Amino acid sequence: MATIPKQAGKVNKIIELKNQGIAQSDIAQMFRNMNMQPPSAPTIRKYYKMDEAPSASQLASVYQKPKAFDHPLCKAIILRTLEANGSNKLFRISSLYDLLEEELVDTGQMDVLPGNEQTLRSYCAYLMESGQVKELLLDARLYNFIEDPPPGKQIQLDYGVQRLDGGERVYFVCIRMRRSRLLFVSGLDHPYDASETCIALYIFFIFIGGRVEELVIDQDRCMVISEILGEIVETRVFKAFLDEQDLKLYVAHKSDPECKGSVENLVGFVKKNYFSSRLSQSAPKLITGLSAWCKRKNTNRLNAATHRIPMEHFLLEEKEALRPNLPSNYGCSSNISGPVKIDKMRIINYKANKYSVPPAYRFKEMYYRVGEGVLSIYADAEGTRMVRKHDIAPPDVKHQVFMHPEDKRLPSNKWEEVKKDLLRRYPCPSMLHFINGVCLENERFKEPQLSAILAWLEQRQPLLSFLESVLGRCCSTYSYKVSQFQAIYGGLAKELSVQEGLFPDDMQPQTVTMPSGVSVQIRGQDTYQDFFQRNVQETAKEGL
Repeated sequence: MATIPKQAGKVNKIIELKNQGIAQSDIAQMFRNMNMQPPSAPTIRKYYKMDEAPSASQLASVYQKPKAFDHPLCKAIILRTLEANGSNKLFRISSLYDLLEEELVDTGQMDVLPGNEQTLRSYCAYLMESGQVKELLLDARLYNFIEDPPPGKQIQLDYGVQRLDGGERVYFVCIRMRRSRLLFVSGLDHPYDASETCIALYIFFIFIGGRVEELVIDQDRCMVISEILGEIVETRVFKAFLDEQDLKLYVAHKSDPECKGSVENLVGFVKKNYFSSRLSQSAPKLITGLSAWCKRKNTNRLNAATHRIPMEHFLLEEKEALRPNLPSNYGCSSNISGPVKIDKMRIINYKANKYSVPPAYRFKEMYYRVGEGVLSIYADAEGTRMVRKHDIAPPDVKHQVFMHPEDKRLPSNKWEEVKKDLLRRYPCPSMLHFINGVCLENERFKEPQLSAILAWLEQRQPLLSFLESVLGRCCSTYSYKVSQFQAIYGGLAKELSVQEGLFPDDMQPQTVTMPSGVSVQIRGQDTYQDFFQRNVQETAKEGL
């Protein structure tokens, strides 16, 4: 059997030949003359009698199987749900299938659904193609085609961040010539601030050999403080750079892809084309490789929008239209100072004050940049690896040390391991109370005190019952030093030995706990009589 489109074509050809005056008996021969296989004689007789050709759906209706989900209960829920979620991008057919199970199977209206998820998916496609689902009129945004600006007039700037497999992050800024699509990408291991953004812009001007007239940016907080009804308030640093370079500023509205869509696409292109295959590499290596990647894309790759190589396009049309470069306070080479050798004190001297660096950079060479009241410390001469940032002290503050909280030497926590050993090896009820008292009484010497107590106990290996009596005596008398513990331990051990010497094993007293909870030692009269006779005999022996 021919497919529905082929059959519809043959039917249309039969009606067309009939309208041209071809007799019914000659239809088959006309098909052969056109190198087409003629329909069967009954097919020709059937459709030769029609004035208009049937539609493809009418032809297919004869061969269509009944739809599993055409059941009235299922179809009502499906149509209602499809129409309600016409503009919902997160809508999934699997969710609709679960909804049918909830409303029909769980309520007992149906034992099982008449098909699986794939059957439901095909049925939903059939309902949409046949027009049974009402199409929603989407109130979508109307976009206009943005023409390219004149040569050398405009650049666009945007930021991006990429997380690497090792947990590091690379922060990068993308700058693009709007007309030729010449791109420039620079990276750091920390977010860009206003000064670093100005430095990146000035390096870009040096790279292209001139200045443009207009800069298009988003409402980024390091450049723009606020925008109210078109009134732009720039940050102090960024405003100074705009005035210095005589740049016009165009600030895009939020979620406005028309005016700066080119550079936003560039951010995504950098992530996909450069970072996606290098996520296992280190951040410094990736930052260093960005310049070579930009060169390859500018000189070897046709741009999809202009169908031209960006560098050739730039040199041919935009290079001559640029304005000459001006000197700047944001030249990167003049702002980086160093190297400075860091000693064991982990500080950098700047204008009679000392500023800390992280402990990991002891005995290494560091670099720093001063700008807008901030001292930025870097681990490399290019200024891409910032390790610490300090606010510079006022001029009247001198000979002070400014230590960042993360740069301070943390106290040792070895005492915590000793504490765990004591609690594990000697689980007496009073042990935790005693350890807390030692730590509170000896704040600076917790680890030596606890270690000495542990060593004392390891040498003697006391019974837990005896140790509990020692710890109880220490806690009741607030004796939380090693010397006090040892004195109490020795005293109680001596009392125990004296008691054991007074009474042999067969004369040891029995301990009875009274109803009030008090323990009382009980000895019989024979015990005292035997003890008296023994002392008399020992005295007589001494007299002899």
